[in-house]
This record gives sequence, structure tokens and C-alpha cells, in this order.
Amino acid sequence: SRNPLIEVHIRFTHHHQSAGLYSAVVVAFSNFITSKQQIMRPSHGIRMLGQQLIFSAALYLLATSCSLCHAETLLAGGSYIVRSPGEPSLIDIDQDVAAIRDSTNLTEIKDIYTNGKYAKPLTLQRLSTDAAHDYKGDPMYTFYKHAYLHIGLKEGEIAGEFDSNHIEQYADTLVKDLLEIDKENIAQEAILVNTIWMTVVFYLNGAAKSCRYPDVAEPYLYLDLAAGFYIGLGQDKGDDESGNMLYNLAEGISKDFNQDNGVSVVNEKILELLNDIKDNIIDKGLCSTHEENSYKKFRWNVGSIIGYMNVILVQRLIRHLLDGSDRDFMKMYALAILPQIRLCNPGAFDLMMNEFVGNTGDVDDPIGYMELLQSVYSCLGITCEMVGKFRGRDDGCVDSTGFPDDAVSYALMDRDMLEIEVLMEMEAYDAALDHYKYGRNSPDNWKFNTLWELATYDSVDTNLPLGQFINYNTENEKPVMNEYITSAIEGKSTFEYATKNQREWAVKRSLQGTLSYYAVMEKVTNALDLCGTTKKDQAVQEWDKALALAVGSIGEAMMIIDTAYEGYFGQTLLTLANEVCGLFGKCTASGEASIIDMWIDQNSRGLSFIEDDECLKLTQLVDTEVNPTLLVPIIQGILHYAVMNESLDEAQSDTLFAGEALTRTVVPLINKENPEEAFLIQENMEFAQGTKYVKDGSENVFKAVATSLHGLSIDCSLIGKYAGLKYGNLCEEQKSSIGHDSAQPQEKTSLAGEDSAQPQE
Repeated sequence: SRNPLIEVHIRFTHHHQSAGLYSAVVVAFSNFITSKQQIMRPSHGIRMLGQQLIFSAALYLLATSCSLCHAETLLAGGSYIVRSPGEPSLIDIDQDVAAIRDSTNLTEIKDIYTNGKYAKPLTLQRLSTDAAHDYKGDPMYTFYKHAYLHIGLKEGEIAGEFDSNHIEQYADTLVKDLLEIDKENIAQEAILVNTIWMTVVFYLNGAAKSCRYPDVAEPYLYLDLAAGFYIGLGQDKGDDESGNMLYNLAEGISKDFNQDNGVSVVNEKILELLNDIKDNIIDKGLCSTHEENSYKKFRWNVGSIIGYMNVILVQRLIRHLLDGSDRDFMKMYALAILPQIRLCNPGAFDLMMNEFVGNTGDVDDPIGYMELLQSVYSCLGITCEMVGKFRGRDDGCVDSTGFPDDAVSYALMDRDMLEIEVLMEMEAYDAALDHYKYGRNSPDNWKFNTLWELATYDSVDTNLPLGQFINYNTENEKPVMNEYITSAIEGKSTFEYATKNQREWAVKRSLQGTLSYYAVMEKVTNALDLCGTTKKDQAVQEWDKALALAVGSIGEAMMIIDTAYEGYFGQTLLTLANEVCGLFGKCTASGEASIIDMWIDQNSRGLSFIEDDECLKLTQLVDTEVNPTLLVPIIQGILHYAVMNESLDEAQSDTLFAGEALTRTVVPLINKENPEEAFLIQENMEFAQGTKYVKDGSENVFKAVATSLHGLSIDCSLIGKYAGLKYGNLCEEQKSSIGHDSAQPQEKTSLAGEDSAQPQE
């Protein structure tokens, strides 16, 4: 009452009988608000998960929680203790869920959902309708928005709408549609798996972020909110009869999968992870040290919790799939997980959308679709063991990829690439940078392998491709790999005035071309160094990792299940090769790049050479076949963008930086043998404010590339002929250049070092 920011109303239950206690709570809350005013002012500019830090739900919670008068609140029989200093972080929204479950009157159910009952002014609907503001920038929420954006477009809706509503309110749209079905428990479960599930994820991600920026917000606040929304106030430990939230949903399905040990395995694991965060990170003051390993461990636990939350959805989907009990419930649970699957196996997403959501009859092959679901478990951060067997059935379960175990995590890094692309497309730049620096999909003990690690380095032998790249950019004052990618994500330096789409293309082609090529060659080089030593197993592992990085998990998935969106989803050298092969007549009858068969053959022979200690043959293979063929799709991409962008100005061409990014990959290598050609290619393909792109014309770029192929050990026939251009055949361009000067301007220039001649205007 002494603070004008909010009027506090506290409902006293039989636990709350002291007027003095009431006053103490109001004063404590007032002090809390005062301490947070600077954080909550939009003009203050402190950012959390890509948005101004939002405490709206926390304010509702503090104004309505019947647990405010407790120093500690015990959830699930003490399985989790709420201890946020000054604000016990629980709300009564679970009572609204219970009221909806217990009501048989559809009108009443809709009224409780829309207007609330026990937790006013917070309502279940507002958790979704306010999400556009409150959850803006959260990565998982962004992935779901993106999925429903494209589902809407595929169904002919206006861009940004799903089922004639804004995509930001997808959960509200789904819940209202399911309310109309008017089946027992479907309203409650729809709210839990769409609205509450995302709310818990948002607060988990917020907890991790607050650990990274502990001066901005208390990690406890977000973590306790996540636990409160997941468990609820009325839940007894391990009881599937009490409680109304996701914890109860997990208990209810656990028996069907033989995972009821007094407490469901899912709940046991989630509570273990939540308490590990509290006990071993927050309580030990590790967040306040700004030590990055604590943030990495926090993120790892959060990712694991989300995985177990996905188990609940998958188990219930499997039950409705295998026992055929109810298609509406099956559709509901499918829609709850499919947006995550879309970002790692688009072909499987299409098949399951058609079967689970599009069709209305019985599923023709339930076992087949269960196996398809199992094949994408890694998309959801889960395994066969985590899900268990449905009612003792032993239908088998295969959740592994085609890559060797030691290489799987590197194959999964292309998912980080795709998620970064999606986050940038949806303007969640903070989350994109976080993904780039800390990873999300490539597990490495208690943290993730990251793209940032692949793009940063201390010192590298300048005789190696990566060393040439570093040396070239350093001597010529060009941004190295990490600096270029980070600037594009953040919109700084060269990208300060670049368009949104230009930045997206710069990052995509940098990750797909520059980073992928040099990361693959680093692993190949490691295998060469280990060949013939006592560490043969490690040499094999490095060779396997190289192939995994070149192909990627998405690339492998698309080789098995076709998708119409390969150019969009593909992030690796393999998918770049497939994207550009048709432009040069270098695709097989099946539409795949012919170079891929060569890569597979080279991989097989390389493994044989390592096993047989034939290291000279391995070296020759790398120098004359592996390295040159990896460059083929990158060079094809450069030539394509030279043609595509030469007639456009910088404001018109979204792909201007795509050509530049790929050019940055090969120019340092060309410069070693053909510095003049390197200069011409760079001058035409690199962005320069106020300068015409491809100023000397694409024909001269083609000629310079043709002249450079010999120095790269690339057979011109591997590139092919660019359709529709009289100068599109590099082999012919090579012949015409014999005995003549190179295709660059008359002034001889080089970028080999400080003593090089400077270009003339």
C-alpha cells in the first residue's frame, strides 16, 4: 500500500491469521518492487533472452499467492523447496486448471480459461496471449512460433498467422480449438501441454540467463517459478491422484511405461536436476562469480529437464498411437512436439504432420510411425531408455544415427546452425548468439560442443588450410572467422547497415562454408598426424568426425527421407553441394550432388589407409582428393552468386553477403599460388559500401576462378558448366587462359602481405 506500482491483495487462508504478518508481507513486497524498478523500466535497456526483462507473471504471482506468508514452501512433499528471498514464487493457477478439469460445463470451462477464477488477474489464457511480449526472444518459444508460421503459410494463411490468429498466440489457438471438442480431460491436458509446458521452459531458460547475469535478476526467482508451474501447489509426492500440473501428468502415464518407482522416473529426474542447480550452482554462489562453466552446467541441466518434459509428451503420444484410444488426443500431443522435430528432420516432420494431424482415420501403420518417432528422439533430447516400453511391449527401439558413436555429437552441430538461422529470421539475436557461443545440440559430458569453439583458435601451422586462412586475414586486416560471424549476428561493424536477410545469409554461408570446411580439414589433419602412431583409434575417430561435420545429422536425415525444403534446412557442405549441383549439371539422377559419392568413397579408403598404417597414401588422398573436392560446392556457390548479384545493388540483394562469406573461404587458399586472381575475386565478391558488387563482371570472376583451380588441385570437370552462360564452362576458360595473362585488371596486384602493390582506382 506504500508503493504506487501495484495494489497488493492477499487472500488469507487458515494458515494466514496475523494482521501483523499481512503488514510485513506488504512491506516486503513493496521493498522488492522498489529494488526491481530499475530492471523493469524498458528504457533501462537490460536485456534477458532478447527482450526487456519482464516480471509481469512474477508480479501476478506475488499479488495472489497463498504461500506468501511462508518462509519456505514445500512442493511435492518437500521434493522441491521454494526459497526465493522475499518472494516465494508460487501462484494459484493450478487451481484454475483443476477447476477446468472438474467442470462438465463447457461454458464454465471457457470462462475459467479466459477470465480466470483463483489466480486473477493472471489467467491461463493470458499466459499465451501475453507471450508475444513476455516470452519474446526465448529460443524454444521462437522455434514454435517459426513452426506455426510455416504451417500457416503452407495452409494458405496470411504470413504471421496460424488458424487465423497471430502465431505468437499459437498455444491459445490450439487450446480454444480443443476446447470445442468438449471431451473429458482434453481441455486440461491441452492447457498443460501447450501453455504450461512453454511457461515452464521459459522460466527454466530465464533461470539459466539470470545465472549468467546475476546482477540483473535472482536465479532463484526464475527457477522457483519453473518448479511452481511444473509441480503446482496441491501435488503430493509421487501421487497421480493429487495435483493438476505437468508433474501429475507424468505420474499418470508412468505406469504404462513401467516407470513408477513410487515416483515416476521423469519426475524423479526433473526434481534431481532442479535441486542440483539450486544446491551445486546457486547456493554455492557460482552464478555470482560470472564463471562461464557454471552457466554451461546450468544450461546443460535446463536442457536435460526440457528433455524429460518431452518424455511426458512422447509417452502420451505413443499410448494414443498404439492403443488407438483417441485421435484427438494423439493429434494434440503430436502438435505439442512436432515443432521441435521440424528443426532436425524436416522429412519426418512432414510425414508425421500428414499422418497424425492431417488424416482423420486410423493410423495405417502404428508400429512404423512409432519407429519413425523413435528415430527423431534425439531432436527432443531423449532416448529409448528415457521413454521406456509401452505396457511391456517389446517392439524394439532404435534412436541412434548412422554415424559412429564418437562422431555423433559433431554431426548434431548442424542443428545448432539451423536453429541460429531460425532465431535470426525471427529476430531473436541474443538467443542466436547464445546458441553460437554455448551450443545446444552437441553433447560433451556436462556441456555442449560449440560452433564458437570451431571458429576460434590460438595458433595454427601456416602450411595448413586453416593457418593460411588466419594468416591471410590477419595480414590484410580482415575479420577472422569468429569476428565475422559474431558481427553478422549482432549487426555490428561491416553489418551495421546490412539488412536482416543479408545478415542471415552471411551467417548461414559462413557456418556452412567457411567454418564447416576448415573444421572438416582440421579433423582430417588430426587424423593424418595420428596415422601410424599407437593412437590409431583416435585417428579413426578424427576421420569419422570429419565426415560427420561435412554431412551433418540433417543432411543424413534428408538422404533417407526427402523434403522439399533442403536448401532451407540444410546447413553442411553436403547440403550446399546438393543445393548448387543442378546449376552446374553435376547432380545424379536422384538429384544429389555427384561429388557426394566421391566423398563417401574417399572416406572409406581413408579409413582403410589408417587401419593399415598406409600414411603416405592417406596424405596423398587428402591432398589430391579430399581437400579439393570439399571446395567444389563452395566454388560453385561463389560463381553462382557472382552471376546472381552482378546486376543488383546492395539494397536489392539479400544474398550479397552470401557470396562474400563463401569467397572468404577460398581466397586465402587461392592467394598462396595465384595472388592476382585472389585479389580480383575478393574485390568483386566482397562487400564495400558504395561500390558496385561484381564490378568487373561475373565473366572475369569465372576466368579468375578457372585460372586458380590448378593451384587448388581441383579438376575443372568437377565444377561443371553453369547453365545459360557462354563462359560458364571453367574447363574452356582454363584452355583460353593458357599463354595469356590472368583475367584480372592490368595493374598487377597481390594480397600476399604488406609489401604487395595496392590496387589502382
